[in-house]
Amino acid sequence: MANSWTLTVIVLLSVFMARSQTRGDQDTVSHQNQASVIEKLTVFTEQTFISGRNVTLQCGNVTDVKWKELIYIVWNISLQGRKCWLGLSPKLDNTCNDGKRLYNTSDGVSLFIPKISIEDEGFYSCDVSYKGGSYAVNVTVNVNQLTTRLESENSLRIAICSSTSKKTEPTLHWEPALNYSSNNSSVKNGTSFIVVNRLYLPNEVNISELTCVATYKSESGSVQQNSTLHLTTGPKDIKPSFLLETIAITVGSVCFILVSLAMVYILRRKLYDLSALKMLCCKSKISTTPEDKPPQHMSVCTKPADVEEVEPYASYIQRVNSIYNSSAELFNA
Repeated sequence: MANSWTLTVIVLLSVFMARSQTRGDQDTVSHQNQASVIEKLTVFTEQTFISGRNVTLQCGNVTDVKWKELIYIVWNISLQGRKCWLGLSPKLDNTCNDGKRLYNTSDGVSLFIPKISIEDEGFYSCDVSYKGGSYAVNVTVNVNQLTTRLESENSLRIAICSSTSKKTEPTLHWEPALNYSSNNSSVKNGTSFIVVNRLYLPNEVNISELTCVATYKSESGSVQQNSTLHLTTGPKDIKPSFLLETIAITVGSVCFILVSLAMVYILRRKLYDLSALKMLCCKSKISTTPEDKPPQHMSVCTKPADVEEVEPYASYIQRVNSIYNSSAELFNA
């Protein structure tokens, strides 16, 4: 009898221990599943795009959510110096006002960014809420920018290609390929790379345009970006030193002309004053006033007192001969 009670107790203890172990295993599995679900609710990604292209950002797999259970979808966007949002809800408005909009397609609701630029870089967060739960997709958007411009230095044209990219340093080259002098420079600023290529063009180059090609390498492959530079339109950007030199020459020439005209005007005034003074002095010497010299009334037959009459030469000779003859006659007598 005692042995049967002992056997019964042992069986009951075994059953209790087995159930406790089963519940512990179930709780462990339940906690693991919850942890995996939480990890799936928030997704972080980073994407890089080429400036000037249309971009579409997906907000997870919204097709798995029934539209009747959907509460809202909202994109919170943090850009450089400003924030905005847009979403699908009666109480949500589009505060971005820069061309971004939501598209409702068969693949779900996506964010469309037309002709993405460096100003669109930032943090994009999509929040989806429905009756069964919610999830978020966080996307860090980077934009690779490529620009070209034409400068002038020492009567030479310089074609400049500049690339700004994240994480990877691009390689730059020109098309068509030209066998002219060029140089490259690269600067790393944090996670950004700034690469500049300068191509020196002589005056005899007669092509109308050049294309700068940037090649970005990544794990998924290489991506190219193009920017066309038109040479027939003249320099797009003149160096400040050249502008200052041109302005200085222009201002100096204008000042020189104005000073020359002013000096000519002053000299002419001086000469006019001197000539007027000279004429006044001469008139004062020639003409006398009535107080200094009384006027003389002369008739036509009256000769001036200070004028001496000159004897003609023939009469003078005749008079001398007569005197000589008279003296001779007196001597002979």
